[in-house]
Amino acid sequence: MKRTPLYQTHRALGATFAEVCEGWELVTHFTGPQQEHHAVRKAVGVLDLSHRGRLRFTGEDRAKYLHRIISNDVEGLNVGEGNYATILTNRGKIITDMWIHVFEDAIGVETNAETAVTLYRELDKYLIADDVTIEDLTDETGAIGVHGPKSADLLQDAFGLDVGGLPEHHSVLHQIGEQSVACIRANETGEIGYNLHTASTSMEWLWDTILTKGRALDAQPVGMTALHSLRIEAGIPRYGAELADSIIPLEAELECAISFEKGCYIGQEIVARMKFRGHPNRLLRGLALDHDTPPQRGDLIFDGEKEIGWITSAIQSPTLGKTIAMGYVRTAFTDSGSRVEVETADGRVNATVALLPFYKS
Repeated sequence: MKRTPLYQTHRALGATFAEVCEGWELVTHFTGPQQEHHAVRKAVGVLDLSHRGRLRFTGEDRAKYLHRIISNDVEGLNVGEGNYATILTNRGKIITDMWIHVFEDAIGVETNAETAVTLYRELDKYLIADDVTIEDLTDETGAIGVHGPKSADLLQDAFGLDVGGLPEHHSVLHQIGEQSVACIRANETGEIGYNLHTASTSMEWLWDTILTKGRALDAQPVGMTALHSLRIEAGIPRYGAELADSIIPLEAELECAISFEKGCYIGQEIVARMKFRGHPNRLLRGLALDHDTPPQRGDLIFDGEKEIGWITSAIQSPTLGKTIAMGYVRTAFTDSGSRVEVETADGRVNATVALLPFYKS
């Protein structure tokens, strides 16, 4: 079982652990999932995101190499900029999603823990004559998320970091003591947020400093259960739930991960054909259920006796006080307000289709 560099620190805080991501023992919660959820919505939450895969690309051809493989623009990014992208099969299906960050001497790529090995193998197999070196930095680095309406204030108070105007996916490098920290604007929860990447040896000090300085702002440590409910309220798809190798990005409404001007990349022809000549047969949507118990992933969605989709994620929303879900629905039923039924363990449940996100800051 893998553990992050902060495992013992979390144990000292009384955290509850479980195998949340495949092969990783992570914090489910520190106090209670609802309390942690509300801390992010009202003030600021601090998350250990070190389990995610982090790759570094160096060499003169690094931007050109990534540009021709992944779905979004890379060569057009300047130092300090970044974006969200996918890598696809030749049939346009999602192998994994990722976040791209351009630094002075390297390009950083971050992905979910479940797909880190897959992404490394996919990118490495296309490396032939390019001047590019790929390094897996997952074990020697870590990441801490600082998310919530007071997150920028916390980073200013703790480290003198002025990041209030930093656009999403953009980053700044900051020297804290003897250690360089990359501060990246990120949307994990539907609130303003920042992820701090640094060496694993500095993680304990960084975590303790953030929580100590954050006491005046009601900062709380947050586990994976609250992160799950926050991202569903914010309508953020996740690989292994909404995203899979059976899904084309446009079905998941991921136009933000696609450049339609850059030219060829793996799977580009399928995506472009769907965009300009056709339309998806199904789309990712939200559902508000008339039932207190959330459905399970894979539960089917119906219009009468006609199967029209399936559930990908569901929760009892702490912010909205009702059961909400994300799922794929056939295009004819994707209008907001469409009434459908979900086949649950308790029988058929009425639901209303909603556009995502459920919650906006």
